[in-house]
Amino acid sequence: MSEPEQPTAILPDFCTGSRVVRVLVVCEAVAVVLALGSSMSDDLWRRLFLLSIYLQWIGVCSAAVLCLIRRYAGRLSTRTVVGLSYLCLLLVTLAVTEIIFVAGRFTGFGLIIQHSSQGVFLVRSLGICAVVAALALRYFWLRASWAVHAEAELRARLEALQARIEPHFLFNTLNSVAALIEYRPAEAETALEDLATLLRARLKAETPTAIRLVDEMRLVEAYVRIEQLRLGDRLAMEVDLSPAAREGRLPSLCLQPLVENAIGHGVARLPDGGTVRVRAWIADGMLFAEVRNPVASAAERAPGHRQALSNIRRRLALAYEGRARLDFTQDATWFTVRLAVPQQDREDAPP
Repeated sequence: MSEPEQPTAILPDFCTGSRVVRVLVVCEAVAVVLALGSSMSDDLWRRLFLLSIYLQWIGVCSAAVLCLIRRYAGRLSTRTVVGLSYLCLLLVTLAVTEIIFVAGRFTGFGLIIQHSSQGVFLVRSLGICAVVAALALRYFWLRASWAVHAEAELRARLEALQARIEPHFLFNTLNSVAALIEYRPAEAETALEDLATLLRARLKAETPTAIRLVDEMRLVEAYVRIEQLRLGDRLAMEVDLSPAAREGRLPSLCLQPLVENAIGHGVARLPDGGTVRVRAWIADGMLFAEVRNPVASAAERAPGHRQALSNIRRRLALAYEGRARLDFTQDATWFTVRLAVPQQDREDAPP
């Protein structure tokens, strides 16, 4: 089983209130089991109360120690983090158990100690802690290793889908330029230089999982300029982006294929052409991007015009685990695609 790249990532974040609450719930469940298993006498509820205090004290202290390890032990290896966590959990249990045993002489905790000697009580408590801590840390290790494999598989699948889209864009662009070489060589040369600049920017560094919408729009505008060389005045484009949406983030090459689809299967197939309309805004923590294009008649439509939608929908499902959406509507005159991508700390009204 492979180790996580970040050693402390093997530990959940016990610094958060929700994690501490889960620890307390588990401790209370263990207290109930121990209380029911040890006695069914009239002292049951008192025993449950004392066991709850004892175990939740251990749980809170253990969560605090694991929180500190996660925060400050980042330079240690994964195995060292696991070993340190295991040792600290045993020490916490030892300290709390010793306090409870000493306090039991003067408080009601003697009920859970019963007639055990100090050594027996410590060994019994440490034995339970050793088993529970080992199982918990093993589970954390397996979960972190699974997350590493899942992330690697997700990255590979996203790159595969990305590779299916990028050549499609490249081939269409080169075909548009090839049609101009014989009749308008100067414009074809300019288009090739524009394409070379775009490809250089794409190959300069590894493609990020998410880019700003304004950066994606530069790719869109470059593609539209190249298509306008082929379609001329038949192709127009209207863009309406809210200020917050311009800084919103989405997976690269999500919007450009939608505009390419709108041109290739909409505007280009109309004798008089048309206008592709792109607008974007942020609301309810989501980036919304909408692409609209006039539609051709059923007889003029080309097959496979929804392949880009299918590819992008799968990329979004992989990247956002179902939180992103890609929907489309169509009537007699317009085909509309709306993309919704989760954002953080950005919101404005729709334009």
